[in-house]
Amino acid sequence: MQQKLETRAFEQVASILQPGEQPVAATRAVVGRFASGRLETVVSQTLKQQGGGALGAALLSSSSKQFVVLTDRRLIFLTQTFLGGPGKKVIGEVPRDQISLAEVKPGVVTLLRIAFGALGDGVALTFPRVDRKNAEALAAALR
Repeated sequence: MQQKLETRAFEQVASILQPGEQPVAATRAVVGRFASGRLETVVSQTLKQQGGGALGAALLSSSSKQFVVLTDRRLIFLTQTFLGGPGKKVIGEVPRDQISLAEVKPGVVTLLRIAFGALGDGVALTFPRVDRKNAEALAAALR
């Protein structure tokens, strides 16, 4: 089932990929706050300065259930359909050189914390038990 969803996510982002850019991993996740309450302001300002736009505000103001696609050049956030598949709307993206895997907490619910830039702010991605292997694959690809 996950392979089918991943393939659909790769198809959804195919039109926005840069020449030579390759998708690496894709999975659904619940996107939440990483740092303190000033996250939206800091991430928004940082990414504007680095050409990323107001991603933090967009990610946190849209639905928390999103689809995440990692390529060799960036991390792309898509909407999620009612049935849990990848949606067509791109919520935001972050250049790969501006993200780092800050923390992995495996368990019944797996948590990945992804930091944006050098300030340590970012997003927390939560994965239910059925998506545990997807979380592990995403974490391995980010390392």
